[in-house]
Amino acid sequence: MRILVATDIHASRTAAKMIRDRIAEHRPDVFIAAGDLTNFGPVSFARELLAGLPVPVLAVPGNCDPRGIVPVIEELGVNLHGKKANMMGRTFVGIGGSNPTPFGTPFELTEDEILAAVRPLMEPGAVLVSHPPPKGYVDVVGSGAHVGSTSIRAIVEEFEPPLVVCGHIHEARGVARHGATTIVNAGAAQEGHTALVSLHGDDAEVELL
Repeated sequence: MRILVATDIHASRTAAKMIRDRIAEHRPDVFIAAGDLTNFGPVSFARELLAGLPVPVLAVPGNCDPRGIVPVIEELGVNLHGKKANMMGRTFVGIGGSNPTPFGTPFELTEDEILAAVRPLMEPGAVLVSHPPPKGYVDVVGSGAHVGSTSIRAIVEEFEPPLVVCGHIHEARGVARHGATTIVNAGAAQEGHTALVSLHGDDAEVELL
């Protein structure tokens, strides 16, 4: 399975065009939008971004998306927030928003809320799509602090998913590993970044684009 990942689009029409171009170029089996589709709105941009794409789509909101974006992506049939979906025999589990930030952004969840939403959905071999990264992995901000989610890290440690797709921390773009888990922060699409993941069984190969 080939997965194109974009996150932190922040309502950039340039990024939206880039995503369509990269889908045409790389022909992935699935496109994942891992949050911050908008920049505090409007929610209608999610429809502009995701409607009519020529591949199956899964999406979660980010902390900079209004909570009203969830019904929009649900209506489009792509919502993975607090849900799981099956693509080509592979289970995907998703959580949007983020753990608390110092900025009081619109879509923040407590660590307890994140854990309560994700843990019942997880199963062996499932891919986890989370806007925030797990704490300690691809989550370092400019000050040097790790600001990822402790709950997402707990899920990684408990279930060892083959792949975690995340974003949120623009400056932490990259790939990390925790045991058998590959963790991909695709970087901000707003800044021209995406990632292409080839998933063979439980082995993930990542190309940062």
